[in-house]
Amino acid sequence: MKTKWMAAVAAAAVLTASGVARAEDGSVTALRAQATELKKQNAALEKRLSKLETQQAADASASPTDFLAQVTKGPLPVVLDDGPICWKGICINGAIDGGLSYASHGAPLNSKYYNGNEMITKAGNRPYFGFNPNGLGNSQVGVKGSVELIPDWAGVFTLNTYFNPQSGQLQNAPGSLVDNSGVPLISQSQNGDGSRGGQAFNDQANFGVSSKTFGTLTFGRHRTLNNDLFGAYDPTGGAPAFSFIGYSGSFGAGLGFTGDSRWDNSLKYKVTYGPVRFGAMYKFVDGNSGSNAGNANTPTVFFKRQNDAAQFDVGFSYAGFDVDGVIGYFNQAINSGALNTTQLRGVDTLTLPGSSTNVAINTVNNSNAGTLSGTAADTTGGSIGAKYTWNQWKFYGGWSHMIFHNPKNPVGIGSQNDQGGYVLSSVNNNAYPNARLLDVEWFGVKYAWDPKTDIIAVYEHANQNSYGSAATQRACNTNNRSSGTCAGTMNQASLSAVYHFTKRFDVYGGVSWSTWNGGFSNGSQYSVNWAPTVGARFTF
Repeated sequence: MKTKWMAAVAAAAVLTASGVARAEDGSVTALRAQATELKKQNAALEKRLSKLETQQAADASASPTDFLAQVTKGPLPVVLDDGPICWKGICINGAIDGGLSYASHGAPLNSKYYNGNEMITKAGNRPYFGFNPNGLGNSQVGVKGSVELIPDWAGVFTLNTYFNPQSGQLQNAPGSLVDNSGVPLISQSQNGDGSRGGQAFNDQANFGVSSKTFGTLTFGRHRTLNNDLFGAYDPTGGAPAFSFIGYSGSFGAGLGFTGDSRWDNSLKYKVTYGPVRFGAMYKFVDGNSGSNAGNANTPTVFFKRQNDAAQFDVGFSYAGFDVDGVIGYFNQAINSGALNTTQLRGVDTLTLPGSSTNVAINTVNNSNAGTLSGTAADTTGGSIGAKYTWNQWKFYGGWSHMIFHNPKNPVGIGSQNDQGGYVLSSVNNNAYPNARLLDVEWFGVKYAWDPKTDIIAVYEHANQNSYGSAATQRACNTNNRSSGTCAGTMNQASLSAVYHFTKRFDVYGGVSWSTWNGGFSNGSQYSVNWAPTVGARFTF
């Protein structure tokens, strides 16, 4: 009996041990399965984290305004915080900039003109205190887009327009000249020629294709390559309040006249290969070149339009250094001007190359309201810009050289200016009996005081030769400001600071000093201007 009982106990023990073993085997299997699943989830999370870090680094390296760099991979959702405003590969961007300025010698603002009183101008003849538009950069709104066509190729477009925050009007420099036609200099508002003439998209309007391997080719209205160079190598970034090369395109942005800073009907190509970059632009002939029609004693002659242009850029970046050089030409370039009282009454003048400045073909009793005068030239030139980054310091320097000749193909009455389609009722084709040589040099430094504060100092210098007729040059020797063709210089220096509250909102302040003499100061009442300026800019 005892033996049977012991056998039963042993059997029960064996069965219990077997059950425990099976239970333990099941638990281990379950734990192993859970561990395998956790490893898969962890690998997926690491992969996702790596992708996000790569995207974040790419976004950080892109320019805040270069939205195409962020949409070339395909449609993106709308970003609500501090990213670009994008939807299905189309991004909206813009800025508004304004502040207060005092000028020792200024003039009233013009609702069409985009500059304030920060630099010395011929119209500046009294102390000015008031609103200052576009001190750090131009107020603008635009849209860019990119849609993938095939791998590594996308269709792209840019539409952008600049406006004046003081009036809400589109920027229209030639329109400011019309406003001041026939007005005595002492009573004029701020005005001047420029590359925005009131067009619907007065900055850029172009489309084309883009490849990360082969570069970007677009057709339409573009900023010139030299305009791009000045923006990249001006320490202020082209701030009109603190840089005369940002204030006026006459000092090189178009490698000629200020109206040549943007080209209609043009092709633009840019490509980067490693540290080297290359760019090329070509402007096709467009418009009409007018005639000498209207004089009963002179047979009508229609002039040939030959306003083609080209620019080329080569540059590189290496070990903190950036360098770019641009060369180019522009045939039949036009510098627009306000009409004098005689021209406004209806007297048209046409001076041909090689003619005496007193010989003109006149047409009388026309309605010249809304028209402009024009100076025609064939221009060539080149620029070089360089900068070096060392810790929180950036050092900048550059030089631009421009040459102006009388046009080989004259421009006639009834032609249009280069911007805005304004008709020219008087044209001078003999403004350069001798070649005009215009040189601009600049250097400066930007110091990052802290992650939010930049301090910028810049000095800029321009000089021209005496290029008028022999009689005019003799007069220049007696009084070197007797004519705009006399030799002369212009100097400007500024000290400014920009505080970045956020990526989208900046405040700035600084002071600019500018002076000129010789031919540059012809017709002006004063030769020096001091202008402290403060303001704010919001970008999106």
